[in-house]
Amino acid sequence: MPQRKSPDPVSHAGSGPAELSYGVVPLAEIDNPVLQQGMAYWRGLCGERKFPSRAEVTPRGILGLLRYTKLVRVIDGGRDYECRTAGDAYVMAHGYSFQGKYLSEIKPLVPTYANTVKAVYDRVVKTAAPVAIRGWVARGNHRGEHIYTEGVYLPLGPDGQTVDHVLVFAVFVPRERFDKAP
Repeated sequence: MPQRKSPDPVSHAGSGPAELSYGVVPLAEIDNPVLQQGMAYWRGLCGERKFPSRAEVTPRGILGLLRYTKLVRVIDGGRDYECRTAGDAYVMAHGYSFQGKYLSEIKPLVPTYANTVKAVYDRVVKTAAPVAIRGWVARGNHRGEHIYTEGVYLPLGPDGQTVDHVLVFAVFVPRERFDKAP
């Protein structure tokens, strides 16, 4: 894996060893082909606007990316978030399906993960801008395991100002596979 600078920590992220850090990185540093394809799709929908609406995102448009895709609905300006859909890469990575669940439901089960992703969602909602992340996150399986992830969190909304959904594309690498990488 190429040498990369450490991510800026996400506020409210869980504490732990430095190797388990998770944070925001510049969009330009995202070089994974899946994430680049997801960003290109989103940018294509934007046109001249700051971001597209939820209605413009279609399964057909992201057919090859569905397994890496999560769509999150913003509840009450960020008071909570609902996972509307989650591809099977999320289920496999976390050992749990978040689909149809509210973040407030997940928090008691995996507080570190819930706090971390809430901080990223909040940032997208507040700034109405894309956010790229990289690092180790807690899996949703109650066993204290972690998984390495890279992802892009992209705003969606009806008027180019209000973010009512967050479109996420993410890839995951189990720790044992990451440790063996050249």
